[in-house]
Amino acid sequence: MREMPSFGLEEIMRNGASAFQGDISGAETPAPETADEFAQHVIETICHASVTPAIGRRTFERCMRALSFGSTSRVGFRHPAKAEAIDLIWRERERLFGEYTTSPNKLRYLATLPWIGPVTKHSLARRLGVHTEHGERAVA
Repeated sequence: MREMPSFGLEEIMRNGASAFQGDISGAETPAPETADEFAQHVIETICHASVTPAIGRRTFERCMRALSFGSTSRVGFRHPAKAEAIDLIWRERERLFGEYTTSPNKLRYLATLPWIGPVTKHSLARRLGVHTEHGERAVA
């Protein structure tokens, strides 16, 4: 039987309920060390956009499970445009991570990613351990 790759889902399941219900902006979040970690943070941010934390967690789990089996995230995500963005991020994760790590303005770079807009770039930045000016934080 094929062993399922670890995407940190076990830890998310253990700690996730509290991790996504409060403001994590003050929390020390380590920067991603691999392209897989980077892509997972981006995908997680997309999955959590405009939904409750519980729905975001379930959607993220389904998407990562589908991607781990070489399928499209569309299997786990009903929103076709978001699913397409997630598939692109996963497929291009090495290139995107390389561009991110060499970018002089990380926050500006995050806004160029598919389905990451002016509000979600701040949420993603916090997940990635990028500290932004307090005035630049998202209000929504």
